[in-house]
Amino acid sequence: MASTEEKEINRHLALALKEIGDIKPWFSKEFKAWIFSHDFYPVEYAGDTKEEVIQNYPLYVKEFIRHRLQGRLSPLMEKKTKGHGGRPEALDHHKCIKEEKVRVYLPKDIADLLKEPGALMYLRGLIRVCHHTHA
Repeated sequence: MASTEEKEINRHLALALKEIGDIKPWFSKEFKAWIFSHDFYPVEYAGDTKEEVIQNYPLYVKEFIRHRLQGRLSPLMEKKTKGHGGRPEALDHHKCIKEEKVRVYLPKDIADLLKEPGALMYLRGLIRVCHHTHA
C-alpha cells in the first residue's frame, strides 16, 4: 500500500504531466541523443531512443516533485519553476537544503556546450556509462 506521501506525490505528478502534455523528444545532433525538457519544470532527460525518453522523463519529474514537497529546492529553483504540479500549499523556503556547489573554470566553448538543453543529463549519463565500464 502506498504511503500518504507517495499518494500526494502521484497526485501532483498527474497534475504536472497534464500541464506538460505530450512528451515529444527531439534529437540533438550535437549530443547524439534524444532530449526532452519543458519550460514549466527544470527537469530534462536525454536518452538513446524516443521511447526511453518518453518512459523515463516522468520519473525525473516525479523526483523533482518529491524534492519540492520535501522543501529541498532552493528558492531560486522554485522561482524559475512555472508549473504548478507538486507546489506545496505553503512553501517554507527556510527549510530548503542547498546542494553543495563548486566553482570550476572551463574553456568558454565547453561552458557554452554545457548550457545547451539536455547537456548536463547527457554528460551525467556519459559519466555513469564510463564509470560502470571501468569499475
